[in-house]
Amino acid sequence: MRSRDEIKGFLKDVQKQNLGMVDRAKAFAEFAHQGQLDKGGQEYIYHPTRVAQYTAEKYNDDILTAAAYMHDVVEDGGFTISDLTLFFPVAVWKTVELLTRGKSDGRDVYIGRISENLLAIKVKLMDLKDNMDLSRLTCVTEKDSLRQDRYVNEYWTLENKLLKMEEKLTPDEMDSETYAELYM
Repeated sequence: MRSRDEIKGFLKDVQKQNLGMVDRAKAFAEFAHQGQLDKGGQEYIYHPTRVAQYTAEKYNDDILTAAAYMHDVVEDGGFTISDLTLFFPVAVWKTVELLTRGKSDGRDVYIGRISENLLAIKVKLMDLKDNMDLSRLTCVTEKDSLRQDRYVNEYWTLENKLLKMEEKLTPDEMDSETYAELYM
């Protein structure tokens, strides 16, 4: 995890760059996860990159893609939500905030919070999709299998919630910017 001094230096540097929202989010993720490894021993940045790619392919939405890149930068990278508010619209940083599991949050509370927000559900579904891919692990343990079962249950819980939201919301309300203006 990055130190506050390292993050402050990064924030000064990124402020000088003329990056679009998705490229800026990618830069935040690359900085936050530099040197981190995932459970399979691969560079951790591959995970948020895949989640962002899945999100972009499925939704073609810059707000969701930016949030997907940064879904772990607070929890695992040392950034604060306040850092994100300086560089991203409310829809992005609020989505990241919802996707950030607090140390005292039980898994049910965490998934329950996500399940109340359309944007967070969409990104979390892509996160779970990537997490459920056990092919990235060299050896699948019983612990991995149990985690996989939990991910599958969470995926279907959120997928069902998304379907119910899609029935209630108008096409305009399904737009990320409009949704954020109305509900965030």
